[in-house]
Amino acid sequence: MIYTAVVLMTAFSFTACNSNKTKLPELKTQLDSLNYAYGIVNGAGIKQYYMKGDSTEKAIKSLLEGYKEGSKGEVTKETAELADLGSKIGSSLKEQSKTGLLGDSSIKVNIKIIKQGLINGLRGYKEQMDAAKAGEFLQRTIPVLQAKKNEAQYGPNKRAGELFLKENAKKPGIITTASGLQYEVITKGNGAIPTDANSVKVHYHGTLIDGTVFDSSIDRKEPVVFPVNQVIPGWTEALKLMPVGSKYKLYVPQGIAYGSADRGAIKPFSTLIFEVELISIEK
Repeated sequence: MIYTAVVLMTAFSFTACNSNKTKLPELKTQLDSLNYAYGIVNGAGIKQYYMKGDSTEKAIKSLLEGYKEGSKGEVTKETAELADLGSKIGSSLKEQSKTGLLGDSSIKVNIKIIKQGLINGLRGYKEQMDAAKAGEFLQRTIPVLQAKKNEAQYGPNKRAGELFLKENAKKPGIITTASGLQYEVITKGNGAIPTDANSVKVHYHGTLIDGTVFDSSIDRKEPVVFPVNQVIPGWTEALKLMPVGSKYKLYVPQGIAYGSADRGAIKPFSTLIFEVELISIEK
């Protein structure tokens, strides 16, 4: 369950136990479905990891009452563990109500629907969606929504990168591959050329197209070693063109860099520039 930490996920304003019945919520929008799926996945997770698969009314009632008692400070020995769990649930949803589901402001929290999903997940209710389908729905849908959000916010990065690469391709010495990777040879080595099966030792200096440095082993004065096939696609492609002893300058389009991902200093859809020196093949 990559979207849950089982405990730290959502919170609910639990009232009387007679409101904690299994029922089908009305899901009018994709956001409704996301909230419900989130509740289902977490309810199933609590059942599996905290109730050891127990789906009896006694266990479920203890969890829900534990939250209510914990919020009032009326914690007994029997409800202490579940009250603590409920308190953590409460704190998390309070925060997510401000920041959005899973910290994404574009996905609004619907407490009522999440609560019903949790209850249905606890009871193993599968009529509308089971935990497996709910998890698949979250994993399929949330990245798409996040990519759309990033596209709207960081679209200018993509356009700036495309324009930069278009002009850069006209410069003498620039070679453009089928993937869109651009590179120029600063120094051509005469050693072996690495393959996907190899690890390599390199020195590198990475900047954005405006010259901002985001990472540099050269500045750290310490080369790095990593498998050729476990870096961004633009790097993997370039390394397999470089004989040991070479130093190339790479111009990596966002599509074969980090794409829509936000990597802190590297914002979504950023075209990246690297100077890479291939020192040796390690394996």
